[in-house]
Amino acid sequence: MKKFASNCERLLWTNVFVLSFVAFTSKSYSEEANLKINILNLDKPGVLYLSVCQDKEKFERTVKESEEKNCISASEEINRNNAQTNMKLPFGEYAMTLFIDFNGNKKIDKNFLGIPKEPYGFSNNVIGNMSAPTFDQAKFLISGPTTQNIKLRIGIPKQD
Repeated sequence: MKKFASNCERLLWTNVFVLSFVAFTSKSYSEEANLKINILNLDKPGVLYLSVCQDKEKFERTVKESEEKNCISASEEINRNNAQTNMKLPFGEYAMTLFIDFNGNKKIDKNFLGIPKEPYGFSNNVIGNMSAPTFDQAKFLISGPTTQNIKLRIGIPKQD
């Protein structure tokens, strides 16, 4: 009877160890992939400001220029010879907005009507109808290495 109890105890501890190992190793890292962002038709150097959001409300607040703390934001100098950036993101759906700051004031300049005077773009190269696109229009999926080719626009967007 002692031998049976000893074998059961050993089996129990083996199962606890295996289950603990599986639980902690499979969930201890999140699956993530590289997002490569190519900036198309950049005509002069500037600072790229971009924001990548997983949430509709946060994306729409970011588009309206408030700084959304829960989105992934980045900035870096770019020029015609180096018009791309990369970032690692966990798998999921995202929407992205970006602009190029030419004068160093860390914001997108607009005219008196609110029309952008500096280049901007959105994921999937979507444009809104007399406004910024919605999250659903701009969303894209990261489930492996992903590339977004963003065509810069200035002023009121025109359908391509």
